Formats: sequence, structure tokens, C-alpha cells
Amino acid sequence: MRTINIRNPYVFAIALLAVIILVDTLSSGLHFISGISIVAQVAIADIVLAVIGVLLLASLHWWEKAGYTRLIRIHDLPLFILPFIIAFVSLTSGIVVTAPVQLIGFAVFALLIGFTEETFFRGLMLTGLLPRGVNTAVVATSVLFAAPHLLNVLAGIWDPLFALADTSAAFGIGMTFAALRVRTGSIWPLIGLHALIDFCALLALGSIEITAQSPESLAGSVFIGILLMGYGIFLLYRKPPNHDKH
Repeated sequence: MRTINIRNPYVFAIALLAVIILVDTLSSGLHFISGISIVAQVAIADIVLAVIGVLLLASLHWWEKAGYTRLIRIHDLPLFILPFIIAFVSLTSGIVVTAPVQLIGFAVFALLIGFTEETFFRGLMLTGLLPRGVNTAVVATSVLFAAPHLLNVLAGIWDPLFALADTSAAFGIGMTFAALRVRTGSIWPLIGLHALIDFCALLALGSIEITAQSPESLAGSVFIGILLMGYGIFLLYRKPPNHDKH
């Protein structure tokens, strides 16, 4: 992987995405063969991907470069206010999950997804693409982060219109998160934010299997995507980042 990254960072990023899709596809096969729940299927896939991500980080010696050795700094806290607030937007439609056991399960599930996806997209992919330029790396990883959300339609667990709206939101989240990683040098706040966004969504929806949503909800997802895309651009251009220090 180190050789691939040095020769062509884009191939490196696409290879990482291929690993994600392959593991997700195999876990889907396990779901159909064994009859395990969708949640168990996704959890198994993310555990496998988390292990692969950690092994890649270790073999590439990218713990520092990918932001795992730096904690959030106090003067960076204001940069996280907007995405932190947006994380709770899904709760405006109400909370359908209140059972303590289910709350704990969703929290662990959300943390697992947050760690895995941030490790691959803002950890490995972004670090690998930064030599091609900060702006290019941010946009490319955001596209690669958003695109797989459409696969949930093929898996039959998301309504098609919701998948399109969520993909636009995911692109905006990708832009903001990648810009924050470049600006702050730390990936840990992004793991926490990612988990918080997913946790709130699970509380509001009650499941990872999502049926048709209201036009207002779909429009809201698209608006959030546009807002966070703009915020990501603002973070990059308001103060030019020096990624070499990270």
C-alpha cells in the first residue's frame, strides 16, 4: 500500500474504497446466508474494516500524519460548533428509541461506525491524497465518502430518494470533516462528531433500515449538505492550512 500511495495516491484512495465495498458486500452475503440482522451485518463489516484500518495505519506509520497523536486544542473548539449543532437536527422530528439497552447498543454501534469511517476517509485516504494538494484531497475524499451511501439502495435498506438526499448530506459532511482534519490536525473530534450524528439519527429513525421520508426531511438533508459544503470551503480559505505540520 505504501508503494501504491507513493506512485499514485488516487489509486491508493480507490483501493481503500474497494476494500470497504468488498467487506460490505461479503457481510451482505453473510446476512442473506445466515439470516443475521442488518445491524449485526453492518457491525461485523465495520469491525473487520476497523481492524484493517488500524493495521494499515500501523504498517504505514501514519498515526501522527493521520491525526491520531494530537488531541483537540482549545482554540480550535469554535470550529466544531456548527457541525456539533447540526448533529442534533435529526432529533427535531422526535425520538423513537428510549429503552436503555437499545440506547447503549446504538451508542456502541455509532462509535464503531464513526471510528471505522473516519479512519478510512479522513485518516488513510486524506493523508494519502494530501501530497496532491489540500483542496484536491478534501474534495476527492468527500466524493469517495458520499458515493458508497448510494449502495444502501442496492442493499434494500434505504429508500432511493432518501439515499440521494443523504448522499448530498454526506458530501457536505465530508467537506467539513476533511477541512477540520486539515485545520486542526486531529481526527479524534471527527470520530466523536461522526458517532454523534449517527447516534442522533438512530434515535430519531429507530433503525438503519430507512423507508420513504417526507419531502421536508429530504429537503433538510440536502440543505445540510449544501451548508456543510460551504462551511468546509470557508474553513479551507479563511485561513490557509499548513498540512505539513500534521
